[in-house]
Amino acid sequence: MSPPVSFVFTLEIDGRPTLAFEASDLTAASEICADPDLRLDLIALTSNGLPICALEASLTSRPATAEEFASFQRAVELAPPSLQPTMAFLIKVDGVTVVAIDTGSSPSFGA
Repeated sequence: MSPPVSFVFTLEIDGRPTLAFEASDLTAASEICADPDLRLDLIALTSNGLPICALEASLTSRPATAEEFASFQRAVELAPPSLQPTMAFLIKVDGVTVVAIDTGSSPSFGA
């Protein structure tokens, strides 16, 4: 049996590309963005001391750009093996260890 096909998507918080992740299709990606536990996790995180997600923020998904895809792939390569899905932050997140920095682009962070 072949592994399920997945694609890389970007979660935007109020239009700001924030997190790259894998999903089988756009519907599945949208469901991930609608997960209340993910929203609570994002609300608890800060970037430069400011919350990255407000309670009423709009969380949307879209296919990742080539740069976002490359950042995600680099994070996957450097992340320790895990049975959990890999997500890569596309922004600086306070208290999160950098797992990949692609020269010429923004740092990617692992959750």
